[in-house]
Parts: sequence; C-alpha cells; structure tokens
Amino acid sequence: MASRLVSRRTTVAWLLRQPSAPTCARSVATTAKSAEMLKATSPVAQQLLQTGIWNRRGGKRASSAPKAIEPHRVNIVSQGLCDDIINYMGTSLERHRGCDLVDLNPGVGLWSRKLHDFLEPRNHIMMDLDAQLYSPFLEDLISKKNVQLIPKSGIIWKDLVEMIQTKLSHQEVLADKATEPRRNDTLLVTANLSTFPKKAFLGFDSISTMVIYQFMSSIKSSSLFQKYGMVRMLLWVNDDEKRRLIPKSINRRKRGSFEAELACEWVHEVAGQELEAENRHTLRDEWINKESGLNVLARMQAKGLQVPKGRESKTYKESLQSKDLMGKKLAGVHVPVVARPFKKELEELESEFDEEEHIGLLPDRLKALRSRKKYETSHFSMYLEMLQEHERISAMATGDPAAFKEANEAWNEKIDNMKKNQRMEFNVLRDGYHLFRQSPPALLWDRREYEPLTAMPEEFFPNAPTALLDLQPKAMHPLLREIGPNSNHAGDISDIMLRSWWNQTILPAHKAMESLWPGFGDLVSEVPSLRDAQRGGSPLTGHGSLSARSINEGQWIELLEAWMRWPFKPTYGQMLGRMSEDVDDVEEDDVKSGAIAMAP
Repeated sequence: MASRLVSRRTTVAWLLRQPSAPTCARSVATTAKSAEMLKATSPVAQQLLQTGIWNRRGGKRASSAPKAIEPHRVNIVSQGLCDDIINYMGTSLERHRGCDLVDLNPGVGLWSRKLHDFLEPRNHIMMDLDAQLYSPFLEDLISKKNVQLIPKSGIIWKDLVEMIQTKLSHQEVLADKATEPRRNDTLLVTANLSTFPKKAFLGFDSISTMVIYQFMSSIKSSSLFQKYGMVRMLLWVNDDEKRRLIPKSINRRKRGSFEAELACEWVHEVAGQELEAENRHTLRDEWINKESGLNVLARMQAKGLQVPKGRESKTYKESLQSKDLMGKKLAGVHVPVVARPFKKELEELESEFDEEEHIGLLPDRLKALRSRKKYETSHFSMYLEMLQEHERISAMATGDPAAFKEANEAWNEKIDNMKKNQRMEFNVLRDGYHLFRQSPPALLWDRREYEPLTAMPEEFFPNAPTALLDLQPKAMHPLLREIGPNSNHAGDISDIMLRSWWNQTILPAHKAMESLWPGFGDLVSEVPSLRDAQRGGSPLTGHGSLSARSINEGQWIELLEAWMRWPFKPTYGQMLGRMSEDVDDVEEDDVKSGAIAMAP
C-alpha cells in the first residue's frame, strides 16, 4: 500500500501548492489567520519572511522572486530550542555517533546542523524538494564532504527508495525476514513533516499522518529503512498530531496508538506545546496524571536528567513540588479528580462574589455550578469505592472462588443500579485506571523516560505549534511479521481485525471477539489473559469484564494465536471481503461519542 500512495512527483507538488480550503469564506479566514502566524522572532525567521513566500497575497510575482514547491512547510527557526533538545537527549543519541544520517525536509537546516555537529555522521544525506530555496541556508553544511543535498522529496517513495538503494548500499540488509530484527544504531532518520495550514492528503488528515502511517507500516514489513534493522526515527510533526501515537487517556487510545504499542519500544515526545487543558472528552483522573508524572521524575533523577530552565512543563513543575509523594500509590487511593472546565469558572465566580454583601442574591449560575460540584464530589467518592472493590474482588478470584462469585455478583448489581450516565462515567475512570495499573502501563505516554520540553509557537515559522517525536522500533511478535506473499498472512489478518476491533471499543472483549467473526467469541477461554489480573485482564464478569479498548499487546497476541489455531476461521480472502464491507474507521471515532465521553 505504501508504494502506491505517493507515486508521482507532479501529483505531490501540485497538491502541496493548492489552497487548503475549498471555499472563498474559508480561504479568507485562512489568509487572516496566516498573517497572525508569521511573527519572525529570530534572524532565520526574518530571512524566511523576507522571501515573501508565506505572506504572498496573489497577483503577478517577479520572475526573480523565490519560489517554493512546498509553501506550507513549517521550519524550525530557534537555535535555542535545537540546543536544548540536543543537550537534553544527548546521552541517548551517543550510540548513533558516526552513523549514516538521513535527513528529510531539512529546510533552513538549524536542526540538521545541530544534529550533524553532535553525531559527526559518516554520511549525512538530505532530501528536500525545495533544495533551491533552502540551499543558501545550508551552504556551510553542504560544503562538507560527507553531506549531500538531493533535490527530491523524501515522501515520494520512488525517490526515497532510489536514495536508499544508491546512498545506503553499504548498509547490511536483514538476511531473512523470519529472523528477529536487530537494532541498527548505524543509521538514524530525521524528518520534518510539519505543515501550515495542514492539508488533507490522499485520504489522510495531513501529509504527516500519511508518512507516519507508512513509516510505522515499514517496521512490520521490514521495508524502507527498517530493512537494515530497527532504525530510530526523530520526526517533527504538527503538535496536534502527537496524540495519535502517544495518547494521554483511554478515549484517545485508537488503532494507530495501539499499533505503535505493538511496533515500538518507545515513542517519546521530546519537545512540544503543553495545552492548558485537554479536550473535555479525553480527560482522566488527575491522580493518575500526578502519579505518572512522579514516576517519570524518578526515572529522570535516576539518569541525572533535568529540564532546561524555561522549558519546564506544568506537569514537571508540579512533580517537583510533590516530590514527597514519589513512590506512593495515589490513583485508586484518593477520590478521582477530573479537571472540568466548569471548575475554573466556579473558582472565578467564587472569588468575585461576596455573599456578605449580597445576602439572598446568589447568582443562578453560581448556584448551578456549586450544585454540580457537590454532585461530582458525591459520585466520585462512590466511584472510588467501586474501583477499590473491583481490585479487592479481582484478588479473590484464584484464592477463594466461592467468595469471588458472590462478591462479583454484588458488585455488578451495584453497577446495574447506577444511572446510565454515571455508569458510562465510571467505565471511563475504571478503564483509564486499569491501563495505568498494569506493569508496564499500557499507554506509551505513561512509560515515558522524561518529560517533554516546552516549545513555543514562535520557535517555528510559520508559528504553527510543532512537536518532536522519538520513535524506537522493536522486534514485533513473529506472527505480526507474517505478511504478504509466502506467509500465513497472520500479520495481514491482524491488521484487518484491528480495524474492526477499534470500532467496537466499549464492548466487553469477548463480545468484540464475536464481532470479528461469528463463533470466534466462543474461544474466549483460549485467551486466558483476558481474565488474568496479573496480565492486564479482569476476572470479573458483566460490567467488570475487560473492555475492548483496554486490551494490551500480550492479550492481542494471544487472541491472534487463538485465531490462527481456530479450525473454522475464514480464509484470508474472506477477511479481505469483510474489510471492504465494514465502514471506515475514524481515528476520532469515539472521542466525541456520548457513549464513552465523560460528561463536560
């Protein structure tokens, strides 16, 4: 699939030049917004602004005016940001010294230069379709004997594959795809995929979404760079796209992020923008966030890592202030707290209103917000009790089956007696807690080795918030690598099953199995990890059983193994036919769904 998504340079170049909005009204809005995004706060940004490419208003342009094939490119223009990143993650980059460095879309080259100076690569291969535009910025770099600038795009696979074949021929190709791949530290890939405005591209939300998808697919297929082993990738992406790979909550955990869990040892956010508030539909218990942050702080201190001054996130600052809580269990002990937008409004109204001066004149809005807070406090205390009971009952499953059966039924009866909205709200809290309490936590975010550095929009030009992601592939399970001709198609089948699975996220796992193919749900006993609390499962039944969205990597592999053993499984061809009949899955599918969203 990857090879056919982008096949012609003219197609890509033409699409990249097109306005991102189809209507006049939106075009005007985009133009106005663009003007606000062109603050030039560094010498490099000033040079880019003076090219006139980003603030061009139409009309005939001079033949000598700079031209851009990719006018939506976002450039990294802050020396300080690049320095801070290199200093911050330098220890982990040491293993790549003297490597081959592949650099896609280097642009003005600030990041490329810093990376080059630190790594001292034996070869530094840059690919940029706008090489003519950016060459003046790169003169000192391309004057080096071991640096090449190829005036082609790294996202056109024909050109990328040609570069790999001609410039990386000295790299050793994996001898046998059946053999577990090894990590290859002699090759490092970096790419700038951030654009403004973002453009939908060939069915994907943006170019960066497409490229990330294809890079992730290459891990499983051992193609592109991954044919030389497990190659690390440092990718600049639009900030709002980082959550596709590293969600912070259960409701953001989609097929793409689960596939990242299957394919990567880690996906770290190295630098990015910290939102003041997450989307109200993607919140989780603040005690989980606090405990997760303190766990990260402990890992950072063990490695001697400190966030550079001025780059501290709110999470990092709060963790430093709460160091006395490090190592303590917080989530599941304290009443859950969710940072609702209404709470800030309530605080503001409380500070402005003096009841002594306005006796009997309490504003209706203040009354409503106080009532809502009281309601939430009461119900969240009940949710904590139910969470703690769930843990206690789970521990009884193997030691006292009779007592477990009785307690399980009583617990489910309590859930039955909840109102529908309360039950849905509790399920979100329970599943979020369940993912966090596993060892290791299921979400890649909760496994992070360090807190991301805060990057300001003005450190990019245009001033579009951008994040740097660090992806380290791992050796995927052998079944997942069984793809394409001359295989049993287990990996291909897994892909098809995942498309269906992540459209059934609120179902219990055993019912989601049945939705994959009639009769498969009967094999739930052959996936014992779904009910094993020690492996991320839940021995409880009914409302307490494991939900589809709470499945972890080990459970998915066990489920796939059960499928491959199943004598009544459909053929691969039948599975392909089923996939074409299914509705398209959407990365944002249940984020806004009332069925799983926590009430605003």
